[in-house]
Amino acid sequence: MRSSFEIIAEILNTAKNGAKKTRIMYSCGLSYRFVEKYLELLLDTGLLQTGNSYHTTDKGMGFLNKYQTLELLLNTRQ
Repeated sequence: MRSSFEIIAEILNTAKNGAKKTRIMYSCGLSYRFVEKYLELLLDTGLLQTGNSYHTTDKGMGFLNKYQTLELLLNTRQ
């Protein structure tokens, strides 16, 4: 089972170069209900912006970089 942070990171990664809701839904393996919930959260927190498609903001890229660093640290500890 994925954590909310993993799902958020997947959405932000998918939307780095722009993505429609359907692409995010299938790419991240989420139901329509969950995509709606997470997109609303990410828009409200300024990690995503919307226009013709969803795009990861600079703030979202910062989150993604920190998440990936943390994941690397946790996976390499002895």
